[in-house]
Amino acid sequence: MKRQSINPANDWGAGFEMNQAELISDFNEILKFSGQTALVTDSNSEMGLGVKHPGDQRKQMEFILNTIDSLLKQAGMTRKNIIHITFFTTEMEGFLGSYDIYSEWIKEVQIRPTQSAIGVNELVMPDMKLEIEITAAR
Repeated sequence: MKRQSINPANDWGAGFEMNQAELISDFNEILKFSGQTALVTDSNSEMGLGVKHPGDQRKQMEFILNTIDSLLKQAGMTRKNIIHITFFTTEMEGFLGSYDIYSEWIKEVQIRPTQSAIGVNELVMPDMKLEIEITAAR
């Protein structure tokens, strides 16, 4: 897979480990993730699910990124294969305060995938602060 970064002259996205655009070529497969959250099984819950680290966006970020690593591995991919990431958060200030966790995580593989950060009113459960969607290719 080949990647070509496309950025404005001032490249303000560099401080956020992101490209404004990226030309991706020479790939055969795309892996699309459903939104990854801090959901865990909870037999005491009506739905059978609960939130890991309720209300703690930093801990949820760490938990979700670990889940993403695991799913990438199951698909025979790594973080280097990520071509786009979308963050959905119910609390943008908390998200920005937790962004360093993502930044360090993606910096380890020396890529800057395109991304979007979207503030939403709510996610599936009230204690859930963050949902992350990934697109990867190889």
